[in-house]
Amino acid sequence: MPKRAEGGASSDSRYDAIVVGSGIGGLTCGAFLARAGLKVLVLETHAKIGGYAHSFKRRSFTFESAIHSVPMAGHGIVRHMLRLLGVDDTIETIELPEMYRVAAPGTELIMPSRDQEIIESLTRNFPSETADIDALLNDMRRFHEIIEKPVFDFEQRFVPEDVEFASKYHNRSYENYLDGFLRDPRLKFLFGGQWPYGGTSPESAPTLFFALMYMLHFLEGSHSLKGGFAMLAEALAAAITRRGGTVKTRSKVVELITGNGRVRAARCASGEEYTADLFVSNISPYIVHRELLPERDRSKLFLRRLSNLNPSVSSVSVYLGMKPGFEEIIPGNITFWFDHMDFSRIYRGILHNDKSEIDHLVLLRSGHFADHPTLTLMNFTRKDCSGNWKEDKQALADRLLAKMARLYPELPQYVELTVAGSPATFERYTANTDGALYGFENTKNMYGEAKIPVRTHLPNLYQAGHWGKPGGGVHNVMVNSYITYHMIRQDHLLGNASGVSYPRAARNAG
Repeated sequence: MPKRAEGGASSDSRYDAIVVGSGIGGLTCGAFLARAGLKVLVLETHAKIGGYAHSFKRRSFTFESAIHSVPMAGHGIVRHMLRLLGVDDTIETIELPEMYRVAAPGTELIMPSRDQEIIESLTRNFPSETADIDALLNDMRRFHEIIEKPVFDFEQRFVPEDVEFASKYHNRSYENYLDGFLRDPRLKFLFGGQWPYGGTSPESAPTLFFALMYMLHFLEGSHSLKGGFAMLAEALAAAITRRGGTVKTRSKVVELITGNGRVRAARCASGEEYTADLFVSNISPYIVHRELLPERDRSKLFLRRLSNLNPSVSSVSVYLGMKPGFEEIIPGNITFWFDHMDFSRIYRGILHNDKSEIDHLVLLRSGHFADHPTLTLMNFTRKDCSGNWKEDKQALADRLLAKMARLYPELPQYVELTVAGSPATFERYTANTDGALYGFENTKNMYGEAKIPVRTHLPNLYQAGHWGKPGGGVHNVMVNSYITYHMIRQDHLLGNASGVSYPRAARNAG
């Protein structure tokens, strides 16, 4: 485990780069900056690092707070980045037997783990749709070839995005994309039913995001981590501390101090100030641009962008400590249950805070700890669905448990422990505005230029993580933060008018 410091434990206040927030995005960017020879400081508000990639323990049960499945095959980009950082061998992946399954009254369909198994299953269950399935999968491969593969070559040639290709899909929904290939309603239900991975139903979800996400799992499989996804955060933190950097917990940044149009220092609630040449924000841009920056140095353009964007959905999550054996009742690791097949009606209900019915559940089964297995129930909601989540979360959690009991009557007898979380809980522990699970709302009309970019209006302040493109998910935030690192190299280490200077090691690093 990397050596870390709690707030107030270090008298060293001068760094080359400061990262605000220790989510996977901030840790990834900080690790690459440290690899480039910079002295890096990561400042984290809470006692644990990792953001949504942290676990918590209640009695003998260890729960994943949010992340349960990531494409992490050895030939994939996540493992590629970890190898570049020298920490790939410190984590152990567990491939899940399925990508996901979708269920509705009278219907349950399984998306197997990856490529050949998926093709065989789809053609067996939808024999009359074989040509359509082949056409869809072949087209989806283009997204991987054009968007994902170039990332492997960033160390030699950095080209962040094929703008011409991406522009073809601006304002095109995933539902519209699927309609161009598939006719069978059940097949559309199976492919569209993955939408909880991105938090937006298919009629408004961006094609680029969902087609690439599906193909990543198709080609790499779906994985959890032995010990939980907190192990990924620990590995990235180690990539910083082993190179002389520091990760400080309990160090809430309350102000970014500016001068001459640049950020000069970060001041913490403890009163400590840390100076640096570079600053990377891995926290909500609402906090950065509305609170941390002094009013004179706020950008009207960025504030206008923020006023036109909405945080994504959050959820009420019920974490259940289970007796072994319940896995026979919930056979899939990830199950998306819907009360009907009208995804758009379900999503409208979420946005309008309609909780008259529990019309969807996400069931996440974790097998990291076989003797003390867990099950998580999620129901998407917005923070403004309640003005008092401290009281209301349990009432909604009880309704989720009642729905679960109707769907799986034998399951309640396996429950040993119940812990409820709400949007307010997620906001409190991760500082994501409104407890947003995916950054900004992931819709077709804001996937492109409307999202907050990596570069800000201040030449030495950057933003990394799920509030930028491509959005939420471990793979996405790591790619976003790897791009952030390369943009910093492009802007500063390769020279421009910013005036930032770096150690010789940073100039010569690959």
